[in-house]
Amino acid sequence: MTQSKDSQPSEYHVASFVAYPILAQLDEVKQAITDIEGAEIHVTSEEGKIVFTMEGSSYRDIGTKMDIIRVHKGIINLSPVYHQILDESTDNDAIQQEPKNILKELEKNKT
Repeated sequence: MTQSKDSQPSEYHVASFVAYPILAQLDEVKQAITDIEGAEIHVTSEEGKIVFTMEGSSYRDIGTKMDIIRVHKGIINLSPVYHQILDESTDNDAIQQEPKNILKELEKNKT
């Protein structure tokens, strides 16, 4: 993790995932995701696919959170979709944005 002089993280990580759970354990998997600090479910398909994002302060932080979901007994597969790193020490605009705004910007840039 990159840190500034005052020991505050200077990186902001946001990653998106698609989780494929055992349908009978969908609610337990969704609860496990929402129990993780910085995780937010955006949509769940009729087939049970869960699209969610996680925020963190480092690669390790995102990886640790990802592993919690990956080893859940109700997960068949967990696929990473996107990972963005913002250096908050040099990107003053990023510090001001809420995570939802960042996701909206990412969606606009896709088209």
